[in-house]
Amino acid sequence: MKEFGKNLLIGLIPALATGLLSYVATNASVENSIVTEMSEYFASVDAGMSYKQAIATVYEENQTLSSQVQQLQSDNSQLGEQVDSAPDIAFFSPSLVQDGLEISSGINNGVAKIDGRVYVASEAVDPFLDGTVTFDEGQNILASGTTDSVAVTKENLLDTNVLYDGIQYSVVPNENVEALSVAGVEYREGILLDKVVYNDCYILLNLRNDYSTLVIDIGRLDGSNKGDAELEVYLDEELSTTHSLSSDTPIQTIEIPLNYAGSMKLRLTADDYLKYCIVNPVLIK
Repeated sequence: MKEFGKNLLIGLIPALATGLLSYVATNASVENSIVTEMSEYFASVDAGMSYKQAIATVYEENQTLSSQVQQLQSDNSQLGEQVDSAPDIAFFSPSLVQDGLEISSGINNGVAKIDGRVYVASEAVDPFLDGTVTFDEGQNILASGTTDSVAVTKENLLDTNVLYDGIQYSVVPNENVEALSVAGVEYREGILLDKVVYNDCYILLNLRNDYSTLVIDIGRLDGSNKGDAELEVYLDEELSTTHSLSSDTPIQTIEIPLNYAGSMKLRLTADDYLKYCIVNPVLIK
């Protein structure tokens, strides 16, 4: 019996081997066919690859594409947010009207309205001014005037530290005085010279040899005593000029040559208790 079983197995081995080889060959043929077909759809797959290599290549490509899709979705979301937050912009080409008279028509895109704020092009403003409006990007200066140069040549004296001391004076506004009234006009800033009979009254300025001219408006403080006075100008401790001030004149404009002096004293003299105001003081380089 044992001998019979042994002989049977020996007889079956060739058949089993033939069947297995046939299965393997058939399976390899199917895999090769699949790889060939995949190579037609995927540029990364070569027809000469093994089945496993082809599957691995397609898997890696799929992972890469999946990552790219996620990035594109993220980018699309960000673009949507940017679109939602984009400013509301409208352009206009207006006519220019000055004192009821049309001086120009159809300034192309002369005005832009961005989120409710109005921006006016320089060429739309030029006709209203004696000169032109110029923006110097390098200096970050927006200037108007009749000269070609763009530079700061004038300074509000009250925006500098030139005025550093004096007697019987005050700079307005301060904790006691919010504004000065001269000839019915209110000024939100200025210098009050408060002359008392027996006390001196002056201001001291450190010019640092930087300025050629000082231009001021000066007049009597409304409601104060009426009386004439004189404004004495000292440059580098020497009397330079004297200007007569009349309480009957609403306001006087005085142009004072500084000649690039290092120091200056403006002294108010009078025989009475008087209050005069210096407003719009401009230093010119």
